Amino acid sequence: MDGLTLCVPSSVVREAEDQREATRKLGYVGRAATVFSATRLVVFPDREGERRWGGEFVGTVLRYAATPPDLRSGIWDRRDELAYAGVLPPLRVSSRTGSTPDGDESSTQGLVTEVGPDGRVRVNSPPWEHPISLLAPSDMELKQGERVTIRISSREPVRARITGKPEDGFQVVDADLPELLADDGYAIATSRHGKRLSVSWLGELVEEVSDANDPIVAFGAPGRGLPEILGVEPEAIRAANGGPVEPDPGFDLWVNTIPHQGSKVVRTEEAMFASLASLTLTE
Repeated sequence: MDGLTLCVPSSVVREAEDQREATRKLGYVGRAATVFSATRLVVFPDREGERRWGGEFVGTVLRYAATPPDLRSGIWDRRDELAYAGVLPPLRVSSRTGSTPDGDESSTQGLVTEVGPDGRVRVNSPPWEHPISLLAPSDMELKQGERVTIRISSREPVRARITGKPEDGFQVVDADLPELLADDGYAIATSRHGKRLSVSWLGELVEEVSDANDPIVAFGAPGRGLPEILGVEPEAIRAANGGPVEPDPGFDLWVNTIPHQGSKVVRTEEAMFASLASLTLTE
């Protein structure tokens, strides 16, 4: 398994009573992504399920949470979405920045604020008060909101270059789920209507996930699971016994990772910890 992608809907905080609670909830979503070493956290649109806080809020808070604490003040400006950022639990992901061994250059991280023409992007980074324009490497496709690693040889005048994406932590991106699932990859949908995870099946399933290059695991929202979001009938999922269903959203498996669910609603962050604890086991 090279890189794990986790997917959550823009309606993930739909049941939160206030912004403070919504922020804290997203903090635990970020914790799950960190604990299980995800490389990418995708926020896919579920406009019908959104209530007071939607995709822009969710993406902003998660991107802020994924930014190393020592870089936040230099990358992020004041935003209404971050009013309760102080309640976010620490992710404790190390940040590989600092001077090179010879001391001639230093590295830091930046946040892509705009993708322009001719391969150039505008990046917010702590050494500079305003976003700077940098040339993206030809082999790298960057999106707004992604973090990048910057190598600095001079701050004034600006001499810097983007060397890649941070090796530590996860990237937060916005994407439509069908487009994401169209790529060749092993994709798992979590749902109470999926095939029940059992001891006898666990070994086989873990091996499949481990052998996949870039596995994808998707989650629904509280009270609004993936079947409802994607317009898939629960009966079709149960009849398929875990396999692909019609209409086909692109998942290889539909799995019920909490077969003895005792609550009517399992919150997304709860489902993430319960599911990933099983799916990331090793022999």
